[in-house]
Amino acid sequence: MKNNSLRSNVAPQDDEQQTSQESHGHDESDADHDDGGHDKDGHDHDEDGHDHDEDGHDHDEGGHDEGGHDEGGHDHGGDTATTDQWNDGVDLAMGYYLSPDSLIGHVQDSDHFELPAFPPWGEGMSKGKLSIPQISPYTDESPMMGENGSVWAYQKNDFVGPVTFQPTKFVVLELIGALIVAAIFIPYAKRIKSGNRPVGRFWNVIDVMVCYIRDEVAVPGIGSADAKRFLPFIWTIFFFVLTLNLLGMVPGLGAATGSISVTAALAISVFFVVMATGIKKMGFAGFVKAQAPHLDINPVVKIILVPMIWGIEVFGLFIKHAVLAVRLFANMFAGHLVVGVFVAFIGVTWHTQLIWGVGPAVIVATIAVNVLELLVAFIQAYVFAFLTSLFIGAAIHPH
Repeated sequence: MKNNSLRSNVAPQDDEQQTSQESHGHDESDADHDDGGHDKDGHDHDEDGHDHDEDGHDHDEGGHDEGGHDEGGHDHGGDTATTDQWNDGVDLAMGYYLSPDSLIGHVQDSDHFELPAFPPWGEGMSKGKLSIPQISPYTDESPMMGENGSVWAYQKNDFVGPVTFQPTKFVVLELIGALIVAAIFIPYAKRIKSGNRPVGRFWNVIDVMVCYIRDEVAVPGIGSADAKRFLPFIWTIFFFVLTLNLLGMVPGLGAATGSISVTAALAISVFFVVMATGIKKMGFAGFVKAQAPHLDINPVVKIILVPMIWGIEVFGLFIKHAVLAVRLFANMFAGHLVVGVFVAFIGVTWHTQLIWGVGPAVIVATIAVNVLELLVAFIQAYVFAFLTSLFIGAAIHPH
């Protein structure tokens, strides 16, 4: 009994030990399984997780790329701001270079000559302007004639400005033109008077022009019997107007014939020559009467028509000379204004990439317009001289 109980007591212990060893073996195998399997799988899972993290990192990098997209959006906003600044700059340049004050200011008379400067900064020779000395005691604030004038005061008028007798750009150009004409034709006249023929290309060109005005302008318009008396005046008109037109093509000078004041003065001189010629030929009453043509019609109808025709003819006498001034002024003014608009495009696009296309196009267009202006300079001088001959001939030979 004792042995059985001892055996029974030992057996459970062995069974427990065996069970413990089996359990321990199982645990070891499980441990091995955990080490080799589950833990490894877990490690693989962790690696997968690591890969996932890398993917996440890639995703983050993609997010960073999206951040780059946001930066691109920021750049797009910068482009919009740059475009707005560019538009504002172009608008500002257009407001300056294409403004009426800037364009017409280059064609109008002024108290200075413009020098190469882009744009002109203020006064003085080094800053784009060569001021003309003001020698008259009268100024715009205290004119000789004008508002609050010291000699003759009248209400402020934009058409007739204050009279100050100060030298202006066009006055200087007219003096230069007169000196050029005198410097050419005084030696030419002495050569012709002495009986010597013109020698050289320049003098031959002058001789051809002089003969053409005599034979094709003065004689047909005035008549061969009276043309000789008026030839000096016709020649002077033609070559003086031509010289002023050509001086206007020199950059920075300006065309004096592009001013209505200059062309009006020339037309008024022609008007006085025409009136003096007609009055000298027929007397004052005869010249006034000659403005109406002789009509062989019914006396009653004649009483009605003659005053009407006379009024139209007298009105037309003034209109013809006014148109003589306006025609020359309008042609020269318009041509130089077109050149000014073309050149202004360079100023508008100067700080943009468009300058590389606009610049060459403007240069070609300006050269083409200047070639046309060279032709217009001769044509307008010819037309002015030809109409002057016709008006004088009409005054000498009544209806």
